[in-house]
Amino acid sequence: MLGTIGTTLLHHRRLLAVVLIGIVGLVVSLTFVRFSAPDLALTQLSVEVVTIVLMLLALYYLPQSSPKESSRARVGRDILLAAGIGGGMAFTTYALLTSPFSTISDFYLQQSVPGGGGSNVVNVILVDFRGFDTLGEIAVLAMAALGAHALLDQLRVLAPKHDGAGRLWAQEPHPLFLKMLMQPLLPLALAVSVYIFLRGHNLPGGGFVAGLVTGVALILQSLAGGLTFAENRLPRNYPPLLGLGLAFAAGIGLVSWFFSRPFLTSTHGHFHLPLLGNIELASVIIFDLGVYLVVVATVLLILTELGKLHKGEQI
Repeated sequence: MLGTIGTTLLHHRRLLAVVLIGIVGLVVSLTFVRFSAPDLALTQLSVEVVTIVLMLLALYYLPQSSPKESSRARVGRDILLAAGIGGGMAFTTYALLTSPFSTISDFYLQQSVPGGGGSNVVNVILVDFRGFDTLGEIAVLAMAALGAHALLDQLRVLAPKHDGAGRLWAQEPHPLFLKMLMQPLLPLALAVSVYIFLRGHNLPGGGFVAGLVTGVALILQSLAGGLTFAENRLPRNYPPLLGLGLAFAAGIGLVSWFFSRPFLTSTHGHFHLPLLGNIELASVIIFDLGVYLVVVATVLLILTELGKLHKGEQI
Protein backbone atom coordinates (compact mmCIF):
# COMPACT_ATOMS: atom_id res chain seq x y z
CA MET A 1 0.00 0.00 0.00
CA LEU A 2 2.85 2.40 0.80
CA GLY A 3 4.49 1.60 -2.53
CA THR A 4 1.24 2.21 -4.39
CA ILE A 5 0.63 5.51 -2.59
CA GLY A 6 4.22 6.58 -3.28
CA THR A 7 3.83 5.72 -6.97
CA THR A 8 0.65 7.79 -7.14
CA LEU A 9 2.12 10.81 -5.38
CA LEU A 10 5.50 10.71 -7.16
CA HIS A 11 4.35 9.63 -10.62
CA HIS A 12 5.85 12.79 -12.16
CA ARG A 13 9.33 11.39 -11.41
CA ARG A 14 9.18 8.49 -13.78
CA LEU A 15 12.29 6.59 -12.67
CA LEU A 16 11.27 6.71 -9.02
CA ALA A 17 7.73 5.67 -9.92
CA VAL A 18 8.99 2.60 -11.77
CA VAL A 19 11.14 1.61 -8.78
CA LEU A 20 8.21 2.02 -6.38
CA ILE A 21 5.83 0.01 -8.52
CA GLY A 22 8.51 -2.70 -8.69
CA ILE A 23 8.51 -2.80 -4.90
CA VAL A 24 4.78 -3.51 -5.00
CA GLY A 25 5.41 -6.52 -7.24
CA LEU A 26 8.14 -7.86 -4.97
CA VAL A 27 5.87 -7.60 -1.92
CA VAL A 28 3.21 -9.54 -3.84
CA SER A 29 5.84 -12.25 -4.44
CA LEU A 30 6.51 -12.41 -0.70
CA THR A 31 2.76 -12.72 -0.11
CA PHE A 32 2.67 -15.77 -2.39
CA VAL A 33 5.59 -17.25 -0.45
CA ARG A 34 3.78 -16.61 2.83
CA PHE A 35 0.73 -18.52 1.63
CA SER A 36 2.75 -21.45 0.19
CA ALA A 37 2.37 -20.67 -3.51
CA PRO A 38 5.95 -21.05 -4.81
CA ASP A 39 4.86 -21.34 -8.46
CA LEU A 40 3.11 -17.98 -8.31
CA ALA A 41 6.02 -16.44 -6.38
CA LEU A 42 8.54 -17.58 -9.02
CA THR A 43 6.35 -16.28 -11.83
CA GLN A 44 5.64 -12.95 -10.15
CA LEU A 45 9.31 -12.37 -9.31
CA SER A 46 10.47 -13.19 -12.85
CA VAL A 47 7.78 -11.04 -14.43
CA GLU A 48 8.73 -8.10 -12.20
CA VAL A 49 12.40 -8.31 -13.16
CA VAL A 50 11.67 -8.56 -16.88
CA THR A 51 9.06 -5.80 -17.03
CA ILE A 52 10.95 -3.35 -14.82
CA VAL A 53 14.16 -3.71 -16.83
CA LEU A 54 12.31 -3.29 -20.14
CA MET A 55 10.47 -0.25 -18.76
CA LEU A 56 13.76 1.28 -17.66
CA LEU A 57 15.21 0.76 -21.14
CA ALA A 58 12.17 2.49 -22.64
CA LEU A 59 12.39 5.35 -20.13
CA TYR A 60 15.84 6.23 -21.46
CA TYR A 61 14.15 7.72 -24.52
CA LEU A 62 11.49 9.61 -22.54
CA PRO A 63 11.73 12.79 -20.46
CA GLN A 64 12.82 12.23 -16.88
CA SER A 65 9.62 13.84 -15.58
CA SER A 66 6.06 13.69 -16.86
CA PRO A 67 4.14 16.92 -17.54
CA LYS A 68 1.90 18.25 -14.82
CA GLU A 69 -1.84 17.78 -15.02
CA SER A 70 -3.71 20.58 -16.75
CA SER A 71 -5.91 21.57 -13.83
CA ARG A 72 -7.00 20.77 -10.28
CA ALA A 73 -10.44 19.87 -11.59
CA ARG A 74 -8.93 17.10 -13.68
CA VAL A 75 -7.00 15.77 -10.68
CA GLY A 76 -10.15 15.80 -8.58
CA ARG A 77 -12.08 14.02 -11.31
CA ASP A 78 -9.44 11.31 -11.55
CA ILE A 79 -9.37 10.84 -7.78
CA LEU A 80 -13.15 10.42 -7.64
CA LEU A 81 -13.11 8.03 -10.59
CA ALA A 82 -10.32 5.94 -9.08
CA ALA A 83 -11.98 5.87 -5.66
CA GLY A 84 -15.31 4.83 -7.17
CA ILE A 85 -13.83 2.02 -9.24
CA GLY A 86 -11.60 0.86 -6.37
CA GLY A 87 -14.51 0.89 -3.92
CA GLY A 88 -16.69 -1.00 -6.35
CA MET A 89 -14.05 -3.69 -6.87
CA ALA A 90 -13.48 -3.93 -3.10
CA PHE A 91 -17.22 -4.41 -2.51
CA THR A 92 -17.45 -7.01 -5.29
CA THR A 93 -14.46 -8.93 -3.91
CA TYR A 94 -15.87 -8.86 -0.39
CA ALA A 95 -19.25 -10.09 -1.64
CA LEU A 96 -17.66 -12.98 -3.52
CA LEU A 97 -15.38 -14.03 -0.67
CA THR A 98 -18.19 -14.03 1.88
CA SER A 99 -20.76 -15.83 -0.29
CA PRO A 100 -21.28 -19.61 -0.09
CA PHE A 101 -19.71 -21.40 -3.03
CA SER A 102 -18.64 -24.83 -4.19
CA THR A 103 -15.09 -25.50 -5.37
CA ILE A 104 -13.58 -28.04 -7.74
CA SER A 105 -10.14 -27.78 -6.15
CA ASP A 106 -10.60 -31.20 -4.54
CA PHE A 107 -11.07 -32.71 -7.99
CA TYR A 108 -7.78 -31.22 -9.21
CA LEU A 109 -5.95 -32.41 -6.10
CA GLN A 110 -7.27 -35.94 -6.48
CA GLN A 111 -6.79 -36.23 -10.26
CA SER A 112 -3.45 -34.44 -10.62
CA VAL A 113 -1.34 -37.62 -10.54
CA PRO A 114 -3.72 -40.19 -12.09
CA GLY A 115 -5.17 -37.81 -14.66
CA GLY A 116 -2.24 -35.57 -15.51
CA GLY A 117 0.76 -37.60 -14.42
CA GLY A 118 2.21 -34.83 -12.25
CA SER A 119 2.20 -33.98 -8.56
CA ASN A 120 2.52 -30.21 -9.10
CA VAL A 121 -1.18 -29.42 -9.24
CA VAL A 122 -0.65 -25.85 -10.47
CA ASN A 123 1.35 -26.92 -13.52
CA VAL A 124 -0.98 -29.83 -14.29
CA ILE A 125 -3.95 -27.47 -14.26
CA LEU A 126 -2.20 -25.01 -16.58
CA VAL A 127 -0.94 -27.46 -19.21
CA ASP A 128 -3.43 -30.31 -18.85
CA PHE A 129 -6.82 -29.71 -17.24
CA ARG A 130 -7.07 -26.12 -18.50
CA GLY A 131 -4.60 -26.29 -21.37
CA PHE A 132 -7.00 -24.54 -23.74
CA ASP A 133 -6.93 -21.45 -21.49
CA THR A 134 -3.14 -21.46 -21.46
CA LEU A 135 -3.04 -21.85 -25.25
CA GLY A 136 -5.22 -18.76 -25.56
CA GLU A 137 -3.02 -16.84 -23.12
CA ILE A 138 0.22 -17.53 -24.99
CA ALA A 139 -1.56 -16.63 -28.24
CA VAL A 140 -2.44 -13.25 -26.70
CA LEU A 141 1.18 -12.91 -25.51
CA ALA A 142 2.43 -13.61 -29.04
CA MET A 143 0.03 -10.99 -30.46
CA ALA A 144 1.26 -8.47 -27.88
CA ALA A 145 4.85 -9.18 -28.97
CA LEU A 146 3.93 -8.68 -32.62
CA GLY A 147 2.15 -5.46 -31.66
CA ALA A 148 5.32 -4.22 -29.95
CA HIS A 149 7.28 -5.18 -33.06
CA ALA A 150 4.91 -3.23 -35.31
CA LEU A 151 5.06 -0.22 -32.97
CA LEU A 152 8.83 -0.09 -32.56
CA ASP A 153 9.95 -1.27 -36.00
CA GLN A 154 11.48 1.60 -37.99
CA LEU A 155 10.80 3.96 -35.09
CA ARG A 156 13.38 6.71 -34.76
CA VAL A 157 13.77 8.66 -31.53
CA LEU A 158 16.33 11.08 -30.14
CA ALA A 159 18.33 10.00 -27.13
CA PRO A 160 18.83 12.59 -24.38
CA LYS A 161 22.34 13.97 -23.99
CA HIS A 162 21.89 14.82 -20.30
CA ASP A 163 20.14 13.17 -17.39
CA GLY A 164 17.32 14.81 -15.47
CA ALA A 165 19.78 16.88 -13.41
CA GLY A 166 21.58 18.20 -16.50
CA ARG A 167 24.65 15.96 -16.11
CA LEU A 168 26.28 14.27 -19.08
CA TRP A 169 25.90 10.51 -19.32
CA ALA A 170 28.92 8.42 -18.30
CA GLN A 171 31.29 7.55 -21.12
CA GLU A 172 31.45 3.92 -20.00
CA PRO A 173 27.82 2.79 -19.74
CA HIS A 174 28.64 -0.87 -19.06
CA PRO A 175 30.76 -1.55 -15.95
CA LEU A 176 33.65 -3.91 -16.63
CA PHE A 177 32.98 -5.95 -13.49
CA LEU A 178 29.36 -6.60 -14.52
CA LYS A 179 30.41 -7.55 -18.04
CA MET A 180 33.01 -10.03 -16.78
CA LEU A 181 30.62 -11.48 -14.20
CA MET A 182 27.71 -12.10 -16.56
CA GLN A 183 29.66 -14.14 -19.11
CA PRO A 184 30.25 -17.16 -16.83
CA LEU A 185 26.83 -16.69 -15.20
CA LEU A 186 24.96 -17.10 -18.50
CA PRO A 187 25.55 -20.89 -18.81
CA LEU A 188 24.62 -21.28 -15.15
CA ALA A 189 21.41 -19.30 -15.58
CA LEU A 190 20.46 -21.32 -18.68
CA ALA A 191 21.13 -24.56 -16.78
CA VAL A 192 18.82 -23.35 -13.99
CA SER A 193 16.21 -22.53 -16.62
CA VAL A 194 16.39 -26.05 -18.07
CA TYR A 195 16.17 -27.52 -14.57
CA ILE A 196 13.08 -25.44 -13.75
CA PHE A 197 11.51 -26.43 -17.07
CA LEU A 198 12.04 -30.17 -16.65
CA ARG A 199 10.85 -30.37 -13.06
CA GLY A 200 7.75 -28.24 -13.55
CA HIS A 201 5.30 -31.17 -13.81
CA ASN A 202 6.10 -32.39 -10.30
CA LEU A 203 7.73 -29.46 -8.51
CA PRO A 204 7.44 -25.65 -8.74
CA GLY A 205 8.53 -24.57 -12.20
CA GLY A 206 7.39 -25.10 -15.77
CA GLY A 207 7.74 -23.57 -19.20
CA PHE A 208 6.49 -20.09 -18.35
CA VAL A 209 8.84 -19.55 -15.41
CA ALA A 210 11.74 -21.18 -17.27
CA GLY A 211 11.15 -18.84 -20.22
CA LEU A 212 11.22 -15.83 -17.94
CA VAL A 213 14.45 -17.02 -16.28
CA THR A 214 16.03 -17.40 -19.72
CA GLY A 215 14.77 -13.94 -20.66
CA VAL A 216 16.22 -12.41 -17.49
CA ALA A 217 19.59 -14.05 -18.18
CA LEU A 218 19.73 -12.70 -21.72
CA ILE A 219 18.52 -9.25 -20.66
CA LEU A 220 21.34 -9.10 -18.10
CA GLN A 221 23.78 -9.94 -20.88
CA SER A 222 22.54 -6.94 -22.83
CA LEU A 223 22.82 -4.71 -19.76
CA ALA A 224 26.35 -5.92 -19.08
CA GLY A 225 27.69 -5.72 -22.62
CA GLY A 226 25.28 -3.40 -24.37
CA LEU A 227 22.35 -4.00 -26.69
CA THR A 228 24.61 -4.22 -29.72
CA PHE A 229 26.73 -6.85 -27.93
CA ALA A 230 23.61 -8.92 -27.23
CA GLU A 231 22.07 -8.48 -30.69
CA ASN A 232 25.18 -9.86 -32.36
CA ARG A 233 24.84 -13.07 -30.33
CA LEU A 234 21.07 -13.56 -30.48
CA PRO A 235 18.71 -14.55 -33.31
CA ARG A 236 17.52 -11.65 -35.39
CA ASN A 237 14.06 -12.85 -36.44
CA TYR A 238 11.67 -13.67 -33.59
CA PRO A 239 8.18 -13.86 -35.19
CA PRO A 240 8.95 -17.35 -36.59
CA LEU A 241 10.01 -18.41 -33.10
CA LEU A 242 6.65 -17.19 -31.78
CA GLY A 243 4.93 -19.24 -34.45
CA LEU A 244 7.03 -22.29 -33.61
CA GLY A 245 6.05 -22.04 -29.95
CA LEU A 246 2.35 -21.80 -30.83
CA ALA A 247 2.76 -24.69 -33.26
CA PHE A 248 4.25 -26.89 -30.53
CA ALA A 249 1.46 -26.03 -28.09
CA ALA A 250 -1.38 -26.47 -30.59
CA GLY A 251 0.27 -29.29 -32.54
CA ILE A 252 0.54 -31.62 -29.57
CA GLY A 253 -3.15 -30.96 -28.99
CA LEU A 254 -4.01 -31.92 -32.56
CA VAL A 255 -2.24 -35.26 -32.15
CA SER A 256 -4.99 -36.40 -29.78
CA TRP A 257 -7.47 -36.26 -32.69
CA PHE A 258 -5.67 -39.18 -34.34
CA PHE A 259 -6.54 -41.25 -31.26
CA SER A 260 -10.20 -40.16 -31.31
CA ARG A 261 -9.72 -38.01 -28.23
CA PRO A 262 -10.68 -34.34 -27.67
CA PHE A 263 -8.30 -31.54 -28.59
CA LEU A 264 -5.38 -31.10 -26.14
CA THR A 265 -6.00 -34.46 -24.43
CA SER A 266 -2.67 -35.52 -22.94
CA THR A 267 -1.14 -38.85 -22.06
CA HIS A 268 1.60 -40.00 -19.74
CA GLY A 269 3.39 -43.16 -18.76
CA HIS A 270 6.62 -44.76 -17.58
CA PHE A 271 9.32 -45.56 -20.12
CA HIS A 272 12.69 -47.26 -19.89
CA LEU A 273 15.44 -45.17 -21.45
CA PRO A 274 19.06 -46.24 -21.90
CA LEU A 275 21.36 -44.92 -19.15
CA LEU A 276 18.46 -43.08 -17.49
CA GLY A 277 16.45 -46.14 -16.55
CA ASN A 278 12.73 -46.02 -15.78
CA ILE A 279 11.38 -42.48 -16.21
CA GLU A 280 7.91 -40.95 -16.37
CA LEU A 281 7.12 -38.81 -19.41
CA ALA A 282 4.03 -36.77 -20.25
CA SER A 283 3.02 -35.42 -23.64
CA VAL A 284 2.33 -32.02 -22.12
CA ILE A 285 6.10 -31.39 -22.01
CA ILE A 286 5.79 -30.48 -25.72
CA PHE A 287 2.99 -28.07 -24.81
CA ASP A 288 5.18 -26.59 -22.07
CA LEU A 289 8.04 -26.24 -24.57
CA GLY A 290 5.73 -24.16 -26.76
CA VAL A 291 4.96 -21.91 -23.78
CA TYR A 292 8.69 -21.58 -23.11
CA LEU A 293 9.47 -20.55 -26.70
CA VAL A 294 6.69 -17.96 -26.83
CA VAL A 295 7.81 -16.35 -23.56
CA VAL A 296 11.50 -16.22 -24.55
CA ALA A 297 10.69 -14.90 -28.03
CA THR A 298 8.41 -12.19 -26.59
CA VAL A 299 11.03 -10.94 -24.13
CA LEU A 300 13.84 -10.95 -26.68
CA LEU A 301 11.73 -9.39 -29.43
CA ILE A 302 10.88 -6.39 -27.24
CA LEU A 303 14.50 -6.15 -26.03
CA THR A 304 15.82 -6.26 -29.58
CA GLU A 305 13.35 -3.68 -30.84
CA LEU A 306 14.36 -1.30 -28.05
CA GLY A 307 17.98 -1.86 -29.05
CA LYS A 308 17.23 -1.05 -32.67
CA LEU A 309 15.93 2.42 -31.85
CA HIS A 310 18.14 4.75 -33.81
CA LYS A 311 19.49 7.32 -31.39
CA GLY A 312 20.24 9.85 -34.08
CA GLU A 313 21.31 13.28 -32.84
CA GLN A 314 21.44 13.59 -29.10
CA ILE A 315 19.32 16.30 -27.51
